[in-house]
Amino acid sequence: MTGRALVFADPAVIRLISKEFIAVAADDWYQRRRTDAEGRFWRRVADQGPRKGVGGSTRQGIYCFTADGTLLAYRNHHDPAVLRDELHKALRKWEALPPERRRPGAVAVEDGGRPDPRYHRAPPPGGLVANVFTRILDRKDGELCKGTCSRPGGDFAARDHLWLTADDCKSLVPADAKKGDHFDVPVQIRDRILRFHLVDNTRGEPPHWRADQVRSRRLTLTVVEATSSVVRLRLEGSALLATKADPKEAERGYDVSLLGYLDYDNAKKAIVRFDVVALGDHWGESALTRGARPGRTPLGIAFELVRGDQPADRVPPQAARDLGGYLGRER
Repeated sequence: MTGRALVFADPAVIRLISKEFIAVAADDWYQRRRTDAEGRFWRRVADQGPRKGVGGSTRQGIYCFTADGTLLAYRNHHDPAVLRDELHKALRKWEALPPERRRPGAVAVEDGGRPDPRYHRAPPPGGLVANVFTRILDRKDGELCKGTCSRPGGDFAARDHLWLTADDCKSLVPADAKKGDHFDVPVQIRDRILRFHLVDNTRGEPPHWRADQVRSRRLTLTVVEATSSVVRLRLEGSALLATKADPKEAERGYDVSLLGYLDYDNAKKAIVRFDVVALGDHWGESALTRGARPGRTPLGIAFELVRGDQPADRVPPQAARDLGGYLGRER
């Protein structure tokens, strides 16, 4: 993931793609499984390349193809120079196609039909979507600052989304809220945040915490303001997440505190502010997140509401591949 971030942060790659291509990003985990029109189209393109998904394996990579599904180039590489060469190769193949295949409207795009419901993910209606940004940090002169590491791209911010359903949102705000009211964050929301979003995903896709790896947890809400127009709540707490009961023996862990504020607009009947920060010491790595800094080092995670006007705002949480488990519907 971080390697691809480096590739697409290259100014020459950005200019070339912006001028000559239509950029589309999709999660191969969904695309290679879905049996609807989009999934069939994707597999037809990918099967022209070297990764044919034998046995259901990944087809991940960077594909350049025409609107009719003809593969022009493929590469799965972290070097921007390699990708630039591949993009130029794709352009040469495109320009060699007959003019009638390159003109606007040459391909009639049919209705995609009904999406495969098993792999279709959409933000919960009436719910909440929050950006989740994760960064490694350093301590310098007693202050926290932007972190550094030897892994290329490891100092970039990782991004995910938190989804809350309409019922989740309702459960966060007491019906007759009064200043000073104090209560626990509902279990399904607490566990969703702790297990699926307090992870170090700055260098790839980590495994999410299992329920038995949440060694301690405390997450509460306090009403700090309650007027006819707004209910403001302070969220605070802490958690210890570790792969073993004794944190000193755990290969991976996160000792973290949380603080934030939520605003509920009584007129809109909606949460209009969701600002939460998690900060603590993280340690360890997983098979897909190699290159962690040695020992316990600071990791910060910030939550904020999406604006809702960008296609990226609809990207599902990483953990939503198992949507029932993510939303706590397996309880």
